[in-house]
Amino acid sequence: MPWLLGLERRAFARAGVEVKWRTVPQGTGAMCEMLHRGEIDLAVMVTEGAVGDILKGGANRIVAPFVDSPITWGVHVGAWTGIHDPAGLEGLPILISRPNSGSHLAALCYAHWQGWSVGANDLEVVQDLGGALDRLNRPGPAVFLWERFTTRPYVLDGRLRQVDAYKAEWPSFLLVATEAVLADHPAGIIRLLKVLRDQASGLMAKRTAPELIAKRYDLSLGDAQAWFTDVRWNTGTPLTEATLRRVVDALVASGTLGPVPTGSSLLDRLVWTPADR
Repeated sequence: MPWLLGLERRAFARAGVEVKWRTVPQGTGAMCEMLHRGEIDLAVMVTEGAVGDILKGGANRIVAPFVDSPITWGVHVGAWTGIHDPAGLEGLPILISRPNSGSHLAALCYAHWQGWSVGANDLEVVQDLGGALDRLNRPGPAVFLWERFTTRPYVLDGRLRQVDAYKAEWPSFLLVATEAVLADHPAGIIRLLKVLRDQASGLMAKRTAPELIAKRYDLSLGDAQAWFTDVRWNTGTPLTEATLRRVVDALVASGTLGPVPTGSSLLDRLVWTPADR
């Protein structure tokens, strides 16, 4: 919403920044690949995916947090199954949009939290939410993690059942940019960030924001109000070393990342700082 409002109000244009918004249904894993190929300059990415990609060699940097509040991942099965609680999930295929996506990393962290062992053969790539809906409503139960309010309409219409929820202990989304665009357009990135934060601050203060969100995203007003109450966009608070370390420790524990030396500064390795500008 802060991005779309900034575009609709021409706030980015007035700040001298050309922004073209592109929705990528396949999620963070696909956006990592697009950044690597130079198809996009910036992306709003799930924190685990952004951190893991950079530490594995991605030529990107974290510009700033975008959403400070954590994602609540709904843990879903097809509503036709007889599964009503997490006890029935162990050993089921896990659906992911693609490797290194938020749905992939969150599922591995959730499995580690539950004490389950998950290998590559336990994962099925479904590309996006539409692919997951199709797979979950075919024979053979499977489990799928996705942001719970995004899937809420499909729970209400009887296609999905949410049997659990998982919330990580770090900001949910980061703004990530290629090192090339940061080197070539640092002043533009700073102006963009100011516009984005202004739009987010205004939205959080807007009394009718839940009504606007409900209309745009096909949610009931009650669900939009519940979602809005839990969401805090970032308006300037920087990432800390301790926050990044929690993310890295979770990725290492889940097996998606090799050991990262505790003596090295994650802020220096991951985040675009004033010294870079």
